[in-house]
Amino acid sequence: MGKEDTGRLLSKVAKFVRNPLKDWSELDAQESVPADNGYSREMLKEMIERRQRNDFVRRREFDMLRKLRQREAAGGTPEGAAAISSFSISTSGKSEGRALTLKKIDEIEEQMSQQWWKGRGQGADVPGTATGPAAPEQAPGSSEEAHAERRARAYADTEPGVSPPAPHAAGAMAPREGGVPASLEDAAIRFAQSDDAGTEAVLLQMTAPDSPHADHTEVWRALLDFYRATGDAEKFGAASTRYAQRLKRPGPEWVSLRSLARDAQADLDAKPAEQASAAAPQQRRADWYCPALLTREGLADLTRSLAAAGPVWHMDWQSLTAIDHDAAAPLRALFNHWADSPVQLRFTGVHRLLDVLEKAAPTGDKSVDVVWWQLRLAVLRTVHEPDGYELAALNYCITFEVSPPSWSDPRGSYTSLDPAAAPATELGADSGGAALVGYLGGDCKPKLQRLDAQLMHALMPIVSCAALLRVDLEGARAIIDWVAGHEEQGRRIEFVDMHRLVATFFHVVGITDHASVSIRSN
Repeated sequence: MGKEDTGRLLSKVAKFVRNPLKDWSELDAQESVPADNGYSREMLKEMIERRQRNDFVRRREFDMLRKLRQREAAGGTPEGAAAISSFSISTSGKSEGRALTLKKIDEIEEQMSQQWWKGRGQGADVPGTATGPAAPEQAPGSSEEAHAERRARAYADTEPGVSPPAPHAAGAMAPREGGVPASLEDAAIRFAQSDDAGTEAVLLQMTAPDSPHADHTEVWRALLDFYRATGDAEKFGAASTRYAQRLKRPGPEWVSLRSLARDAQADLDAKPAEQASAAAPQQRRADWYCPALLTREGLADLTRSLAAAGPVWHMDWQSLTAIDHDAAAPLRALFNHWADSPVQLRFTGVHRLLDVLEKAAPTGDKSVDVVWWQLRLAVLRTVHEPDGYELAALNYCITFEVSPPSWSDPRGSYTSLDPAAAPATELGADSGGAALVGYLGGDCKPKLQRLDAQLMHALMPIVSCAALLRVDLEGARAIIDWVAGHEEQGRRIEFVDMHRLVATFFHVVGITDHASVSIRSN
């Protein structure tokens, strides 16, 4: 063996040691690979497979774009535009974006139109829209008509609480929100317009055996309330019998609302004279009226007025809004004198005096003159308010960190003449007589002003409607303004014992948005 062969053999053995997984015959083939080629067979294979995948994806995208252009040329809507990948050609990018935007707008509009009246027809499909998976696709030529129909349905219902327009008006009206049928609202409107014949016809049609509302209790009770309001006892008895047979329950008893209205109106006409005669002596007993700003000159006028008064001193504080600082100390001395003397005091509007003093002596403010606290404690002692005195004394201690003056029983007598200080009975129609009676229409401001006077001191403004027969459109407008004004003041009026036709009419015109309405129970 020559020297050259020995060197080649050793070199081949060294290559085999570096590449033990290579076949012995492939060791010489590696020398034939160019030195500048750094790719192995595996790398080349991966590059070829990756290029094939890219070519397949690119061909598929070109096919889809070609189909899209063909559909656009044919005038159809590109329904498959959402499936196109982000790859696009610059000449078709704007048209694709427009198509996708329009399609998205249509989907949002359809969702809004379905959600707008959601809950009014649970389980009922929106007319003209396909909700199931098997809904037929629209033909390309009818896409514009379908879009216009969807837009009309989406924006036709511009008032909350009004059902969307149905494609046809055949059949009975569907129940509105809250379980009140729309036909009952029609009957209530006719009743408000004094169309008794039309009202009765609508109600009789709704209670017919083949009517979808024949088992609706409130419809039957509305018919019975109608006969009560019109005073037709004979028809009431016949309708009550049919009511008992249909619903398998006893019918309500006969009550003549006209008789109730006549008696209630007589009581209301008799009360103003009694109230005027009772209020006149109270106004004459006022020996001194406090001005809006009480000064030292006002206190001098107070002492002169009491010197000329009798043994019972009546003072009216209702106009008071502020007390001058120079008058605080003399007024404190005057109240301490009254508390320690056997005098007979009668105050009207004492809450105004206490409110002014509470604002003048805020808790925790040491910069306030202590005379305001002493005046407040003296007034609370004079008007026999031990609980209020103890609370004010505690706040005095917290503010000045000193012991307040202790409570001692006053020697004089005190009586408050405020209506709110009387037993709390003016909480509604049962005691204060706040009620709407008979027919309410036209210029009903005097009746509403009477209610304001009756509900002035009521903690819960309740108005009885047990004797209310009918309210027309003009009366409803006046009531809306009246209850809205009370609502702005934080007082929500509550109408009770109202018969169903008037209650439904209140709901139709929007009074129930500002006041509470409860129907009669019998």
